[in-house]
Amino acid sequence: MKRLLGRGISIVALLSLAFAAAASQSQSAPDAVGTWRGTSLCLVRPSPCNDERVVYRITRIGTGDTLSLDARKIVNGTEEEMGVLACLFARAAHGVTCTMANGTWRFTVRGDSLVGELRVRDGAKFRDVRTSRDKTAPPREDPASTSRR
Repeated sequence: MKRLLGRGISIVALLSLAFAAAASQSQSAPDAVGTWRGTSLCLVRPSPCNDERVVYRITRIGTGDTLSLDARKIVNGTEEEMGVLACLFARAAHGVTCTMANGTWRFTVRGDSLVGELRVRDGAKFRDVRTSRDKTAPPREDPASTSRR
């Protein structure tokens, strides 16, 4: 009886450790979804590019790794739309990649910071982005999910 009880406790302890490890991994897994605020600095001078304060609202599209990045800049205290990009999230690399006609945006999620860059087609680094998660912003729904209701 003691032997069975001892094995039962060992199994419970192992299962508890496995669940704790899984919970720890899911809590530490990066999530790009959210509102991000920071700077986007122009690295090519002279050019029509300007340094900007930015707001990025990232939402998940469906259930996969496709994201929507709604990019805005702050001008005179007001958000101005810059455009919406379709992006892919690589969970293992903690990376977000958004490809457009004239270049590729690449971001890395590190906890509550999203850092990245824009490289133009010739490979030149055109912009440097540093943002932080806005923890006061309400979560936004995936626009695709609301259209399916």
